[in-house]
Amino acid sequence: MMRARLQFWGEAAREVARSLDPDNLPGMDVEVGDGKFEVEFSAEKMGTLLATSDDLIMNIKIAEDLLTREVGR
Repeated sequence: MMRARLQFWGEAAREVARSLDPDNLPGMDVEVGDGKFEVEFSAEKMGTLLATSDDLIMNIKIAEDLLTREVGR
């Protein structure tokens, strides 16, 4: 079993982390702090770990872009 931990910082960290809730897999842990959040998950295969990381990063980018556009930052 392999584990990954991704950390993200930004003004909209709480909102971005909340937008990921529907995609959270069983065993995925999301911790939200002041201006940051961390996602930790595991997989049996390296390809699955990389694909999940890629999906999360893309979803985070989209959420951040939408939030930035809505607020007019």
